[in-house]
Amino acid sequence: MQWINSQGRSSLKVNVLEINIKNKSGNSTKNLTLDPSVWNLELNQDLLHQSIYVYLANQRQWTKSTKTRSNVKYANQKLRPQKGSGRARVGSKRSPLMIGGGVAHGPLPKNIRKSLNKKMKIKALKIALSAKFNDKELNVIDQSPIKDNPSTKIITDYIKSLDLNGSVLFVTPENDKVLMKSCENINNVEVIEASSLNAYELIRPKNLVISVDAVEKIHDLWGKPDFKTVSKSATPAKKVTSAKKNN
Repeated sequence: MQWINSQGRSSLKVNVLEINIKNKSGNSTKNLTLDPSVWNLELNQDLLHQSIYVYLANQRQWTKSTKTRSNVKYANQKLRPQKGSGRARVGSKRSPLMIGGGVAHGPLPKNIRKSLNKKMKIKALKIALSAKFNDKELNVIDQSPIKDNPSTKIITDYIKSLDLNGSVLFVTPENDKVLMKSCENINNVEVIEASSLNAYELIRPKNLVISVDAVEKIHDLWGKPDFKTVSKSATPAKKVTSAKKNN
């Protein structure tokens, strides 16, 4: 996973972060300001590991169940006399030794749900977002690549225009069913709503593609209350002209 290469990175003390906004052609026309409290945190691998471990552990259902000898329904009569046959004694057909009997030490439903407090979850999420930004795996787009009808070809062409290699995760401000339907048949391409983000879903893909509206949603959910997301046109370089001296 690419974020491991960034271990030891310290957060920079900056007031404003900026990133290019890409259009459908993959060209950068505007810059977007990012909240440093969300996108510029120091990497903490221990917290990331703990957050991912808890998330994956809670995905397990633990509903597998087997019947013990007390749950199997058979008559409690003795199958054959205790003595006289020369064979081993058998007390009940419900014994785990018998075909159709109960299971000895089999799996049973249990609750092993793990918990992580809210502050740790949010910080792990911010660390994962910061890793994507600092590793240059964050791509901000001006709008959703598709709006009307689902189309796999439009999405594949869009990914090529952004020059992305590897797995891709699209982050949307709301539940975008058209985009999700378009990405269903594309390998290693997934879609997630901004409010459903977590550290595990962020570090799995190589590339993070997120719309401007989704960035604003992230800032509203986990950023500073007084921070305002501003998009501005990229200013061209100013020409330097020599001033004429007045005689």
